[in-house]
Formats: sequence, C-alpha cells, structure tokens
Amino acid sequence: MLQDQYEKLVKTAEENGYLSIGVNADGSPVRGGIIPWERTVSAFNMRPPQLTVSAADLSDGTEKDLLEKCRVIGCYIFEELDDYSFIEGLGDIRDLFILHGGKIKDLSFVIQLKDLFMLYLEDASLPDLRPLIDVCNEGTFGPGKCFGFRNCRIRDTSALADIRFTLSELLIWPAEGDSAERWKTAVRPGVFRFYGK
Repeated sequence: MLQDQYEKLVKTAEENGYLSIGVNADGSPVRGGIIPWERTVSAFNMRPPQLTVSAADLSDGTEKDLLEKCRVIGCYIFEELDDYSFIEGLGDIRDLFILHGGKIKDLSFVIQLKDLFMLYLEDASLPDLRPLIDVCNEGTFGPGKCFGFRNCRIRDTSALADIRFTLSELLIWPAEGDSAERWKTAVRPGVFRFYGK
C-alpha cells in the first residue's frame, strides 16, 4: 500500500470513519471506473474509491484489521482475487463492485452485508443467488436494490422468486446459453435488461 493511502487508512480507522475502497494489483490510486447502472439515481448512489489497496494488502493482518475498523460502504475490486472472504469483515458495505470474479464459486461472503443494495459482478460461477436474496430480504437499508451480472454462470436463479424488497435494476449480460426467462423475479424491476440476445 502506498504511504499516503496507508496514512489515510490509519486516520479513518482511528475515527471509525466512513470509507470507500478500491482493490487493484499494485495499490496505485484508482481515479475512475465503470458505471453499469442505467438510472441516474443509481449511478449517484455509487461510492467511488477514496482509498486504494493492493490485493496483497488484503492478506496483511495489520491492514485488514485497519479496514475492519473503518465503516467501508463501497468496495470496488478491479483485480481477480484468490479469496473474497475479507468482504465478510466489512459489514457496512452498500455498494459492491467486482470485476474479474472468475474464482468466485458462491456468494457466502455477502451474508453479513445487511446494508448492501448495489452488486455488480463479472465472470463468477455460482450455484445460486440465495445468500444475496436472503441478506437483501433481511436488510433494513432503504434504497431499491441494483444487481448487475456480466458473464456469470448461475446454475439456479429461483431465489429471485422470493424477493421481498424493491428491485430498482436487474441488468444481465448473459453467459453463453443463458435465457431471459430464468431471471424472472417476484417483483417487477424498475429496469430489467438482458443484453446481447
């Protein structure tokens, strides 16, 4: 982690302050990113990174402990990671954005994220969406939820039928062989897009 980023992390941890983080290969500050959401209000709800850590920093006990003392509300992962379990210790996340998630095999890391209302995920292979739907059903945070899945292979999408929250956006950039029919939800999303077919 770069020195100025580390100093910002220490200060925020001491204050138990709010923070949005980016994760990349070398910890160099992230200055921009992708906005996947269609609605302006959804885009405004994103929490762009104020501090950037490297993938290696997440396995460092000291830096991981400091992150857990912050109220991390946004997490933008730009690098493929071997392990996403660090997310479980960041229970204030509202906006979770993961590029290159090819090593993600389930969504168990979201079960502590009671305030999560925006999830964008690429390239994951998942058995189902149950952990995501359950945590969002239990959540108390108000905004409508936004989910985006790009090239994700999700075996079972039936948990969508159990949604009890407002679904603002459901955006699907399908993996080969996927169909829009599988993405029917219990509530009608404000925006539903099934791209590329």
